[in-house]
Amino acid sequence: MSARSFKLGDPPRTIVWISAVIAVGLAVFFAVQLFSRPVSLAPIERIEFSQYQAVPNFSDTVHVVSDKKRIDEFRALVRHYSIDVRNFDESLNDDCTGGLATSITLHFTDSTSKKLQIYDCGKPVAGGTFVSDATALFVAWRAADNAP
Repeated sequence: MSARSFKLGDPPRTIVWISAVIAVGLAVFFAVQLFSRPVSLAPIERIEFSQYQAVPNFSDTVHVVSDKKRIDEFRALVRHYSIDVRNFDESLNDDCTGGLATSITLHFTDSTSKKLQIYDCGKPVAGGTFVSDATALFVAWRAADNAP
């Protein structure tokens, strides 16, 4: 067996491997950071929504919201629950019959729009999920809009 002699400028294999592992680890870390961040949305300029429930005389009138305060309330819910409104996961909806359906169209300042459908089986009150809290928000807006 011959012993390999160490020469200045000839780094040992261990250092090369450690450097390679660190470089790959950093590359993976930065790639995950880059692609896992939510897509930055253009600001919402208008929300159109209607609600439907299978009960007599339930009005499914379309309501248009352009009030900044209301839009900010909705955006706060989206942020709180980390919802990607461009790719809404409909499995978050309740699975039942007789609930309250809310059809939502978001209009963005970049002239794009996105439709969402949420379905809540509970009472229209905030309940700790995006679907229940958003349903409660839209119920409150509908009630305010329909008030005499």
